[in-house]
Amino acid sequence: MTITILGGLALFLIGMRIMSEGLQKVAGDRMRSVLSAMTSNRFAGVGTGLVVTCAIQSSSATTVMLVGFVHAGLISLTQSIGVIMGANIGTTVTGWLVALLGFKVKITAMALPAITIGFFPRLLGTRRLVDWGEVLVGFGILFLGLDFMKDSVQQLRESETILSWMASTRADMFVWRLAAVGVGALVTLIVQSSSATMVITMTLAAQGMIDLPTACALVLGENIGTTITANLAAIGASTSAKRTARAHFLFNVTGALWAVMLFTPLLSLVDAIVPGQSAMSSVASQAQIAATLAAFHTIFNLFNTGLFLPFTKQLAQGATILVREKEGETTGLIFLDPKLMASPPMALHAARSELGRMLGEVESMLGRVLMLVSSPKKKLGVVADAILMSEQKVDYLEKEITEYLVSVTRLETSLMQSQEITGLINSVSDIERMGDHCENMVKLLARRYDKNLELPDNAIMELMEIGDTVTEFIALINENLYEPAQDVLPRARHLENKINEMRGRMRKGHMGRLQQGTCDVSSGLIFIDMLTSFEKIGDHAFNVAQMLAGER
Repeated sequence: MTITILGGLALFLIGMRIMSEGLQKVAGDRMRSVLSAMTSNRFAGVGTGLVVTCAIQSSSATTVMLVGFVHAGLISLTQSIGVIMGANIGTTVTGWLVALLGFKVKITAMALPAITIGFFPRLLGTRRLVDWGEVLVGFGILFLGLDFMKDSVQQLRESETILSWMASTRADMFVWRLAAVGVGALVTLIVQSSSATMVITMTLAAQGMIDLPTACALVLGENIGTTITANLAAIGASTSAKRTARAHFLFNVTGALWAVMLFTPLLSLVDAIVPGQSAMSSVASQAQIAATLAAFHTIFNLFNTGLFLPFTKQLAQGATILVREKEGETTGLIFLDPKLMASPPMALHAARSELGRMLGEVESMLGRVLMLVSSPKKKLGVVADAILMSEQKVDYLEKEITEYLVSVTRLETSLMQSQEITGLINSVSDIERMGDHCENMVKLLARRYDKNLELPDNAIMELMEIGDTVTEFIALINENLYEPAQDVLPRARHLENKINEMRGRMRKGHMGRLQQGTCDVSSGLIFIDMLTSFEKIGDHAFNVAQMLAGER
């Protein structure tokens, strides 16, 4: 009996995982678009959490992804709380599936055909059909596991030990109610799925092993136990990601506490709402008990969301108190998170975010280079050191982003995603080369300062002019990194041609200065090398612009 129950539970969890992964693949870019479009509107956040969790059938999966999104900087802590609330409502769908289907029809009548139909697209080799087939296979295995658990639990009625233990578990007193909540939380913590624990609870209640109030108290505990998954996912993540996991814990624990205190009125309300015979009756059918338990789960989460929705900022503050920012906490990477690799579109979005950070470092380096150019006689060693430190950071980011993107290539990606990965890897290299040219200019300016070489004022003005144009070019790329405008390539080509024209004109003018003797040869070589570096940065910027426009 134990082996059958555990085997059924394993099948249930495996089926849920396969179905969840299949739905994430089917959703793909649409899921990314939904999550990226979230704003500070808490109602939109609840709706997003509800839709995503209904789609992937796992609030744990939603909150784990959510921790990854916050860690990647896609959404804020406050925005994530609304999604958590919606995920809690969405996870109640599993209970309704079991209540409406699991106890009214022979589950294997749906499970085996779903597995059969879902398997055959693999023979056709069409990616889209294979993903949908994976959803059906997961659905079938999930309900097959439920059938095993349902049949096995019936044998518990014959065990005097189990009957006496169940009889000692009740929810008619506040203390016993809290104990039942604790049991539900502990079981969910071990099983790592509130949906699976919900099914077990529903099955025990339907078989008459526990009464309805006890089952409802267990459900409250399951809402607490499910938060452990997100907290495990937050280990090693950023402070904001950890706070998201703690906010989930706070929300569910506080909700369970008020529900325990108002337990009897809440249960009576649910029992009155569900049509048909009262589930509190001794002759209530399995279907009626299951429906009432599913309704309790849904109504509790709806009430809890309605109660705390106006206080999302306060929940965020509570999570902030629980997770303090460590003094001096730094991280080389902000956006890249291995957990996002479960969804290639999100992994690529994170890579673009880190690429934007890398580009920002280069933009900062270029600004400091122009500061050195404009102040030839000032001692600006601190500025030069900052540029060299930024260059080291750019080199580090190049290595990490490239390795991350190479790891994504090992996943199942579409042709378009593979092309995007190739373009991003090339762009990472281009941006790193921009940083190298900034470093090279710092060395040239250091030589000018150490040897007390002087450039004419008009030469300095020309370097500032071409430098400002290159800065404008980098800013154009940065603002089009996520959603490239249709005119990004024409604008980039205009700037590229402008920089090339400047270099030619300024080089020619500088030759005239050398001939006239208004500039010495040593200073003149530094000027020409500086022009070359600016022009090369423009070339690499144009390569990135081509990637953004889909031409490279």
